[in-house]
Amino acid sequence: MLKHRLVWNFEIDPDDLIDFTAFPQEESDSLRWEIRYFWPADSHITLYGLGEEFLDLSRYQIKQRVDVYHLLGEGYFNIKDRRDQLLYKPLLEEKGGCQGFGHKTNLLDQAPEDILSGDPVLTVREMLAKVQQESRMIRVDKVALKYKFPLSPTIKLELARLGIADQRFFSVCIEGRSQPLVSRLSQLLMRQHISCDYVRFLKQTHFHE
Repeated sequence: MLKHRLVWNFEIDPDDLIDFTAFPQEESDSLRWEIRYFWPADSHITLYGLGEEFLDLSRYQIKQRVDVYHLLGEGYFNIKDRRDQLLYKPLLEEKGGCQGFGHKTNLLDQAPEDILSGDPVLTVREMLAKVQQESRMIRVDKVALKYKFPLSPTIKLELARLGIADQRFFSVCIEGRSQPLVSRLSQLLMRQHISCDYVRFLKQTHFHE
């Protein structure tokens, strides 16, 4: 079958359609699982197994974000400024290519002695000190389209256009509270594409780590 342009540089290949009714119902996890993919602006990105109903952009929720990520030296820390909040999203588990995150915490609203989730275990005071001493800041402007798949628990697809330091990128994220569903759906949708998370992507792309 012919591929169909979806939006920006994304296209869908409707051959071998994904049967969403065949997915089992899973228990909702306490962690939010996600897999992300990134491409430079000149890439053409194919999503596999989606029907023509996915071409209807009225089915998508549109979001715009301006985040400033704080990239720290050692370890994995997902920390960003957003609307006068300093948000920390703790990475608690990695499994099957997915990352499992705990609840976002606004570090500015916490008591200095509070213990944060994640590895290494730090207090809010220690984390704020690391941000002050080590942070390399980079702004990410994002326009995203989000689609909810008919699965339980809900799994979302995010298609995003990113502006980072005068460069353009595209991104796909598959996320939800079930690691098996996120992992399986990403395999069907993305096939040969190689995943990468935000923090590692920013470090590799802009700081060559």
